[in-house]
Amino acid sequence: MDIEGEFSLEKFFCQCGCNKEIPFKKHHKKYPPKFLKGHSNRTRVRKDYDTESAFWKRVEKGDDNECWEWKGYITPNGYGQLKEKQKNVYAHRFSYQLHYGNLPKDKLVCHKCDNRKCVNPNHLFIGTQLDNMHDMIAKGRRYTGKPWTTKIDEEQVRMIRVLCDEGFDKGKVAEVFGLKRCTVVNIEARRIWKEVNHARQENGY
Repeated sequence: MDIEGEFSLEKFFCQCGCNKEIPFKKHHKKYPPKFLKGHSNRTRVRKDYDTESAFWKRVEKGDDNECWEWKGYITPNGYGQLKEKQKNVYAHRFSYQLHYGNLPKDKLVCHKCDNRKCVNPNHLFIGTQLDNMHDMIAKGRRYTGKPWTTKIDEEQVRMIRVLCDEGFDKGKVAEVFGLKRCTVVNIEARRIWKEVNHARQENGY
């Protein structure tokens, strides 16, 4: 029996607005189709994503002087992250913009408290890569060994990888830790110090 011929008088058209005919299939007699494959999403009404509302739902807000812990997604390098205009943004950067206005793309938002999950605007300040490294040095988190000769330890290796992930200039990172630039490149690429995991440490970097 010619199934297609039997139901040739009954045609189905996509209801998304394209009005294209839907190719006949055996089950259409019992389950009439409404859309061509992939066309149903065209009719769905999507709600606007409220980034500010999503931000506050994921913040454990405390007193003005306390850290406001981010309870949403945490990136492998320890920072909070959320969506803004279909792009991933750091939670602490979004918090700074929310409270103080627009932030230049070439500037960093640094933490006074050294808690990467903190989004308290009172704990944030704007700076450059060099400012951030100076802040690290001022807080005693700089490697102060003898340049080019003294070996670093696992803690400094993790710190170097975090700084590289954040886009710091490798030459400046090498200078801070008293290393050659090629050594920093090899540490980041895991050609050396392979045994050290890239885990976030609780000491604030």
